[in-house]
This record gives sequence, structure tokens and C-alpha cells, in this order.
Amino acid sequence: MIDYNECYYSPGTDKHSCCTHPNYCIFNPKRIQLEKRIHNLEKELHYRNKSLHFLKKEGTHNTLDYETNTSRIKILNNDLKELRKFRDKIIKKEVKAYGFI
Repeated sequence: MIDYNECYYSPGTDKHSCCTHPNYCIFNPKRIQLEKRIHNLEKELHYRNKSLHFLKKEGTHNTLDYETNTSRIKILNNDLKELRKFRDKIIKKEVKAYGFI
């Protein structure tokens, strides 16, 4: 099994010739940005789910809060699903010119 958080980076001319996953290397700035986006969406989704749970438990005088949260949760779930699919395509080498290869 490949550990995507490990790289055998070599200081020679072909820096990623020893890397076992140059398409999704931990040193790739594109990968770092993608992982940050996924992480931030996961954090916001967790916050929204927590808020929605509180609204259901305590009740609310403002239905806009409830509707806003439920709407945002749907959007976040969809965005996360698409970004994870994109990440999987990169890992499977279905996306060309993304990594160091």
C-alpha cells in the first residue's frame, strides 16, 4: 500500500524520480491546496451540523437560521463529494498534468 504522506524526494536533477506517487506527492503545491480546501469544507460542515443539531434541540425563533444551515449543509456535502472524487481521480492517475509526472 502506498503512503501518500511519504516521499523519497531526491536532490538530483529529476527530484521525484524516487517518489512512489509523483501524481499526488506531498510536496506538490496543488495537492496541498486541494487538501486544505477539503479540510476547510469538512470543518465548516462539522460546524453547520453542530449548529443544526443545536437548532433542532433548542428550537429557534428564526426559520431563516434553520433553512440557511440545511441549505449550506447540502452544498457542502456536494462540494466535498466532488473534491474527493477529483482527489481519487488524481490518485488513480486519471487527471493528466496534475503532479510532478
